[in-house]
Amino acid sequence: MDPSEAREKLSLYCPISPELHPRAEEVEARSVEWMTRHRIYPDEQEWLRLSRIRVGEFVARIMPTGTEASLQAAADFVMWLFAFDDAFCDEGRFGQRPHGMAVYAGWLGHLLDSPHAEVLPEDPYAQSLRDLRLRMEVHASPVQLRRWSDAVRSYLYSQVWEAANRDDQRVCDVDSYTVLRLYSGAAMVCPTLIDIVNQHEVSTEELARPLVRAAGEMAGTIVVWDNDLISHEKESRRGEDQHNLLSVLMHERGCSMEEATREAVRMRDAVMALFLRLLAQGQSSASLELSLYLKGLGNFVRANIDWSNRSGRYFEREVRSSAEGVVALEMPLVDVTTLEPLPVRSIQWWWGCVSSEG
Repeated sequence: MDPSEAREKLSLYCPISPELHPRAEEVEARSVEWMTRHRIYPDEQEWLRLSRIRVGEFVARIMPTGTEASLQAAADFVMWLFAFDDAFCDEGRFGQRPHGMAVYAGWLGHLLDSPHAEVLPEDPYAQSLRDLRLRMEVHASPVQLRRWSDAVRSYLYSQVWEAANRDDQRVCDVDSYTVLRLYSGAAMVCPTLIDIVNQHEVSTEELARPLVRAAGEMAGTIVVWDNDLISHEKESRRGEDQHNLLSVLMHERGCSMEEATREAVRMRDAVMALFLRLLAQGQSSASLELSLYLKGLGNFVRANIDWSNRSGRYFEREVRSSAEGVVALEMPLVDVTTLEPLPVRSIQWWWGCVSSEG
């Protein structure tokens, strides 16, 4: 690609090679069928939106060698996440009602623990989540199932935090936003699917290593910051830009959107440089299970970039121009060689992992 063309697009540093499961299209078609069967959409317009997301491609890029049945369960779950987000978050039913969101999240959390209990029997979102919980039980060990359900519960409760911000018309500071987005963007849920789909369970001891925890948080942070960069214009048009890194930077620093964009790219590229360093460091002493997990974290970051260029979630093909889209760069556009910690207190511990386990 010509460098001048790359500058017209959103350019993001990501030298990780793309991968894709060979059954991606079949998984995608079945996810649309599953969404339709469970009726987790309010109307035909929303059905069309969900059918264009390409969740099958997304998970197929993250877990390119997983079993097809477990990959299908993961894709259907990601479809549920998008459907839930549209129906209940942002401008949805509980987007500005923290009490309502808290009550609903509580019911869904109980369903994750006790899928045979009679919980919201007439609610298609609850019943489709029940279906997913029972199917995950087939593919996941009890430990993996607990990790996944705990991560889903954290995602649900983070929506209460977001709803409270909207209700109070509060814009987070960068530090608070970084923590909130890690959970509200489901960025800590997707990594729990990696070893479930790959059918290799990472030990509790390995997952508890600071380096491994930091790598998981970094992958999730890069993904949600990339999503913020990609979706900001669309959200601004719809008035939904309160929870977006660019809006947070503009509010906290009093800068323009162009300045916020440059700073956001610099921040995510700095985290990407550290992430690559920690992945290499972790792989040097990893078990097979951890090695596959760390590779999946890298795939997660790259998959999100490639998928965003094809997903109807971010771009409407009928109106997009040739300049729209995202480019994954082999080299960063800014200097990331110093590996200096970002001035965000909640994540500065990541940089300490380089020396502590080096």
